[in-house]
Amino acid sequence: MTNPVESARHNTRKNRRMNGFTLLEVLVAFMILAVSLGVIMHIFSLSLRTAHSATQQQMAVQLAQSKLSELLAESRIRPGVEQGSFNDEWRWRAEIDAWDFPDQDRITDYRFEPYKISVTVEGLQGTASPVTLTTLFLIEESGL
Repeated sequence: MTNPVESARHNTRKNRRMNGFTLLEVLVAFMILAVSLGVIMHIFSLSLRTAHSATQQQMAVQLAQSKLSELLAESRIRPGVEQGSFNDEWRWRAEIDAWDFPDQDRITDYRFEPYKISVTVEGLQGTASPVTLTTLFLIEESGL
């Protein structure tokens, strides 16, 4: 027959060898994993939206620079407002106005006339904030 004390020691050793994770520990680990993955996916989604927005903004800036260069390359700049679209996604608006410098005296007859040219480009779907580029351009008075 076996001694009850030895039997109890044997069972204790056997229980120690069978150590593992309890159901509660596994559930807690899965909860931590689920919350962590949710946060990581949210950050990833936010970074994709930010990258797309930056791409759209850069496209608007490039289109505005292109239209501004096109207007400056024209041989005749006329004060007024022009507008149009580049394609089905972008529209532009150009405003050309005569410019007076704040402290400029109008008594002196200047050879060049300054013009303020502003070009605004915006997406038709509202994917990007409108971009406005403004410059001053001098035109020789005889060229008007």
